[in-house]
Amino acid sequence: MRMDQYIGLNEWARKMVLKRHKVREFGTRVYASGKRVSFSRWARVPAARRQVVGKITGAWNPNVAALYRYSLPGGKVLEEFVQSTPWSGGPCYFIALKDVASGKPVPQSLWSDEELANA
Repeated sequence: MRMDQYIGLNEWARKMVLKRHKVREFGTRVYASGKRVSFSRWARVPAARRQVVGKITGAWNPNVAALYRYSLPGGKVLEEFVQSTPWSGGPCYFIALKDVASGKPVPQSLWSDEELANA
């Protein structure tokens, strides 16, 4: 069967951009009756801010996946790009990260030649 296959980021890159922080939230819940109740709770929120900066147009599908830019807490900005598209019943989209400031790929986010060959 022929199809577009989105592989995505490698494990290291996924962990890097999907990291979450534990934060304390304080607020007030307002009910329909007008009653107000203060609360305090712990929550896990994304560490990076994510925004869509492009998309992958496939061989058969006009929109395979979105490409994202991640703004990390320390000020570093990383962006997804298509590293390779080997063919296995259709294109397999391997995604990696690049540093927006330098334009260079983040070495740990790159798929190895062996991983790409096994697509």
